[in-house]
Amino acid sequence: MGTRTLILLRHGEYHSGVGAALNLTALGKKQAMRSARALKHTPVDTVWVSTMRRAIETAEIVCGALALPPAKTSSLLREGFPTTYHGIDIDDSQVAEDRARADRAFARFFRPAKSDRTELLVCHGNLIRYLVTASLKAKPETWTRFITNNCGISRILIRPTGAIRVVSYNECEHLRPHLVT
Repeated sequence: MGTRTLILLRHGEYHSGVGAALNLTALGKKQAMRSARALKHTPVDTVWVSTMRRAIETAEIVCGALALPPAKTSSLLREGFPTTYHGIDIDDSQVAEDRARADRAFARFFRPAKSDRTELLVCHGNLIRYLVTASLKAKPETWTRFITNNCGISRILIRPTGAIRVVSYNECEHLRPHLVT
């Protein structure tokens, strides 16, 4: 068994609102490029990406800048609401579906590897916050108390024993202040 290092990268800023294409803004593309520069000295074995457009665009920019093979898509990494969220009306069945998917993502990615490896997961803020909460063995609803910025980087270490360590959360020093959203 080996150590798995996970780098969780939230997608860049995207166009939102009714009728929006949900693709990256010009600022989001700059955030993704800065994130790639921040990761240039980190050997990455595999890149995984959500099936959602804003994450795919972010992964394409990062993989291109780092000369990595294209990211592998995983629907487990899609955005969702794994618990209810105060002030947002979400159907209970949707919450249950999102929670089950987030738990499957945790089971899939947050386990020891066969050999030492580093994987980059390009995904979404709610999922990242939930996965970090699960890593800390905190109450599931705790994820709502974290903030995660666009292109914030979090690092998780999974030891061969299965012990999980949160090394960092929501690193943004690679982004200039005007790029933090």
